[in-house]
Amino acid sequence: MREDHPHQRRVAKNRYKHERRSARRAERATALIVCEGECTEPYYLRALLALLDISTASAVIVPGQTKADPVAVVTRAKERFTQALEFDKVFVVIDGDQANLDSALHLCNTPIQRANQREGRPEIRIQPIISSPCIEFWLLLHFAYTDQPFGNCADVIRALQVHLPDYRKADPKIFQKVGGEAGLGRAMEHVEQLISARAVGNAAWPSTSLPILVEALRAMRTPSGSNLPPSANL
Repeated sequence: MREDHPHQRRVAKNRYKHERRSARRAERATALIVCEGECTEPYYLRALLALLDISTASAVIVPGQTKADPVAVVTRAKERFTQALEFDKVFVVIDGDQANLDSALHLCNTPIQRANQREGRPEIRIQPIISSPCIEFWLLLHFAYTDQPFGNCADVIRALQVHLPDYRKADPKIFQKVGGEAGLGRAMEHVEQLISARAVGNAAWPSTSLPILVEALRAMRTPSGSNLPPSANL
């Protein structure tokens, strides 16, 4: 068959289109982030996206719903993913002080996309981002290091209010109020310190895996994005 045959040209054209789509996907990684919290986590993360110069089209943040538990959050993430199948990474941001956390983690470990050999798209597993006992522990680390074994979220909030007396949930300026980029840098350093302390003391409380999400977003940022300090090796 001649190379300029119409069928040959169509094959070449389709191959070119596929390669271009694949290249664009590689250049434009996307993430789905489903939160347990209705306001605090979304407000914080949207400000972080702005700092990193990442569009909300590339990183979609889904706020929590009233009385949502970890299992419901993971289920919602699965449903949102299957509606589009356009995300490269899926995260759920949840608190660790809940009874059904193990069930939620089990759901996270189940693939939500089988490998598609034709398009070369890998399986997707949901990455849980957990703060124990709650997201306020991550916010507290923006101000100071602590490995205090908090009994519950109320204890963490009281400790946070020592540094941020006007703290309240659903504050649209929460990222700025915990120090913005500088506060984030301190929090990342404090998590590294906490990991070292846990390794020595074999303690698992309190903890946060927010640096995993921060690193994933940093990898997506445009070349003009802000330079953040290196994160903890979690």
